[in-house]
Amino acid sequence: MCSSNGGDEDWSKMPPVIHAMIHEDEIALDPDADSLLPILRKSAAPEIWHKHGHFYSHLHDVWHMLCAWKQPQAVCRLGLFHSAYSNSFVSMNLYNPDTPAGRAELQDVIGAAAEEFVWKFCVINRQEMEQDALNTGKIPAEGKDFAHIRTGEAVHCSAAEIGVFLVETLADYQDQSFGWQSEMEAGHTDAIWPGLFKPTLRMSKVSKLAVVAKEYGHLEVVPPIFTNCSTILTEQNELEARDLYWSAVSEGSAGKQDDLIAKLTRASELNPFVAEPHAVRAQLLMQKGDWSRAADAAKSGLRLFYEWATQWDNRMPFTAWVSWTRCILLQSSFQEWPSTHGGMESLGAVHPSQKFRKLNDGRSFGEKPKAEEVEK
Repeated sequence: MCSSNGGDEDWSKMPPVIHAMIHEDEIALDPDADSLLPILRKSAAPEIWHKHGHFYSHLHDVWHMLCAWKQPQAVCRLGLFHSAYSNSFVSMNLYNPDTPAGRAELQDVIGAAAEEFVWKFCVINRQEMEQDALNTGKIPAEGKDFAHIRTGEAVHCSAAEIGVFLVETLADYQDQSFGWQSEMEAGHTDAIWPGLFKPTLRMSKVSKLAVVAKEYGHLEVVPPIFTNCSTILTEQNELEARDLYWSAVSEGSAGKQDDLIAKLTRASELNPFVAEPHAVRAQLLMQKGDWSRAADAAKSGLRLFYEWATQWDNRMPFTAWVSWTRCILLQSSFQEWPSTHGGMESLGAVHPSQKFRKLNDGRSFGEKPKAEEVEK
């Protein structure tokens, strides 16, 4: 996936669902968004800490991902309200799951089918569900009875419902995960938050859950990730790719472009499911004036960003990564890349129509003053 990006695609435009996400056109994602989102915004969710943001942003972004994966509306709404009743991983709740009135209140908001998903997702042991899928590599055809996490009563989930819950889990993990959790999962439970913000090492696990969901979960729509949920990323390849990427982005690029490009190319070979190695490689190729290869790298990155609808390197948000990669692609069409501070900071256009004037290459705070200027 490092190149081979021919074809007649119009790279100046984003896919409609990504355009809606970037422009915050929530109604384009769900016609009832203007009634659903205020409920969460008015709750405690925007105040509650959650991994690398607050809880509202997590719920919102999981919903975005499921929408981008073209999941049925009820599944997308599960993502948006997946902790509305609290669950085995999260203690907060917005509605009472133990009374008919509490459940009816949420049904009125998101519909009966979505509420049924939310209720079951919130009362079963999610870790047990995940471990079953990972350990057996399948979902029982007859489904499974889980013990209610508070009452102990049996809650039956069909194979199709477990498939839905696994798809939500794919988005859930990928949205919130970064190196801090991976450090703790490796036994370093005293790891200081947020740490260095290395990318996650949970993708191998996520890929295994994706394959199980596709093969046994009777999905209405298979997410596009991991080659339509058909490929497992090995733990070794994930680790090696992450470390190569981190080494490349942690070094200065001056005089090292070729070495860094080689590292990033290898990272993409080992983990062909993440966009950022392509985006960083594109910038390095632009520095070298290798316009065609830079364009190919940028297209590879954008294809993966659009496929996932989230970022892997959480040091910057999804919107920033997409805009930056589109900016690189536009500049490759002009065969122009700045070499000064001012020129770099005057970048920003992502479409030919936005290029009003030349880059401000003459402005640079990084240059040393000339000797005669110092004497003055």
